[in-house]
Amino acid sequence: MARRLANDPTITLPVPDLNVQIATTHCPGCLVAFCSDHCLQAALSLYHTAVCTKGKASHPLSKLDEVWREMHFPPETTSLIMIIKIIGIVIQTGSVPAIFEYFYRTLRDGQHRHKLLQEEFLSQLETIRDGLLQIFGFHGPQVQKLLEREAFVTLIGIIGMNGQGIGSSSFAQYCHKLDELDIDPTAKLSLDNEIERITEMIDEFSGMFTEVEGTGLYELQSKLNHSCSPNVQIRFDHGDCTLSVVAIDDVKEGEELCISYISPCDLERSRHSRRKMLHENYMFECCCSKCEAQKDDPDVTSDEDVSDDEDEME
Repeated sequence: MARRLANDPTITLPVPDLNVQIATTHCPGCLVAFCSDHCLQAALSLYHTAVCTKGKASHPLSKLDEVWREMHFPPETTSLIMIIKIIGIVIQTGSVPAIFEYFYRTLRDGQHRHKLLQEEFLSQLETIRDGLLQIFGFHGPQVQKLLEREAFVTLIGIIGMNGQGIGSSSFAQYCHKLDELDIDPTAKLSLDNEIERITEMIDEFSGMFTEVEGTGLYELQSKLNHSCSPNVQIRFDHGDCTLSVVAIDDVKEGEELCISYISPCDLERSRHSRRKMLHENYMFECCCSKCEAQKDDPDVTSDEDVSDDEDEME
């Protein structure tokens, strides 16, 4: 997994016994990994045949992927991959997946906003839309309709607001197990330095989200609202895209189930910092029980945010 995330086949992980080996199979054309042969065959019949790059770096989709990487829009390249899969489904089946009617309806009802829908990002998104039109526009009116300017922006909004990062990365699981090792401080420091080196390589090629292997759209999960004191969390315990919603606190009958839209570390930041982060990324003011309980706290920014701001000014 680390070799793929860093695009370096020479990487060897220390303490290899801790490495979680997730069985995979690969598309014979582009070598994209799938969790099983059944998954591969399902993908080929549903969308992958239409979008397979045949392993060519010169393929227009490969070049468009590089353009998207340079833009570094969260959640990295996975949003573009999701859009390409949807286009593939339309090409091979002749229609948009039925589940999208729910997501389209919620956007039409004005329930969702996302920072990528703001004016400052529209020119970059137009670059991606033009690239997709050049590649797929000849496939007929259904694809052309999907890539019309307003429809494409809507699609970005759907994925931006509802896309769930799929955390099946065996490298992330490996790092968690490594942290639990009971070893002497010198050996621990050596391991930490090696993992930091590998992580920097992964950051450069795949981005910082090593626990996120892709993006999925889940209708029920998308109904979960945010709380800075979540009572459930999203987990991927099966090494694939199977999503579990697991209680992390006692849940009373009739109590709303809430997840956190920000990381556990970010939940420990000040009320001001949390609300600032949520507003910038999800365009809402958090009024959860924790934020309400802290509403009389000083309106200050966490030390981490001050450090980030100083780094940006350098």
